[in-house]
Amino acid sequence: MAIKTMSATTNGGGGKFSEGWHECTIRKAEYGTYTGNNVSKQYIDIWFEDYPDNHNLRVYEATNKTTNEEFKLANIFKYANAGIVGVLKDPNGKHPLIQYDDDPKGLIGKTINTFLYKETKTGNNYTRVFDDIAPVVHEGEHLSYTQKDVDSIKKGVEDRCTKLNKGNSMATSTLNEVADSMPL
Repeated sequence: MAIKTMSATTNGGGGKFSEGWHECTIRKAEYGTYTGNNVSKQYIDIWFEDYPDNHNLRVYEATNKTTNEEFKLANIFKYANAGIVGVLKDPNGKHPLIQYDDDPKGLIGKTINTFLYKETKTGNNYTRVFDDIAPVVHEGEHLSYTQKDVDSIKKGVEDRCTKLNKGNSMATSTLNEVADSMPL
């Protein structure tokens, strides 16, 4: 008889590229601009420790149609608790405003929750990082997130991902074609 080894994991192969939530530490972040189809949009690319460069997060700016406020890029800084200068009270006390420095270098070293979903493009069998994130549980000087807060934000992200990738191959392939046509 011989001494042998086997994997002790029971998660069905999981690992850092498996579908679902992963805590990731940001190692690099930089802005870019996508120009095409008569559209110009700013985006931020984020790379993570222990992941290759081609497994990055790209988030495009998005504006609330009612308030005209950009929220997608702002949420990256908010949930990473990066560059937060202060929280201002609004005049009616209902919606505080967060002041933040949007220098991407402020994201480096911050830990966030990323959601990986299975690529559904025909012939591909890999995961992509969804473009919404969630914070990690932490107590900060200006912003804090409890487990309940994090769970609620994660649920919203999962719902948005499911809605965009609900197995509708036409919607999914359109999403993938748009993503593939954008420079990395």
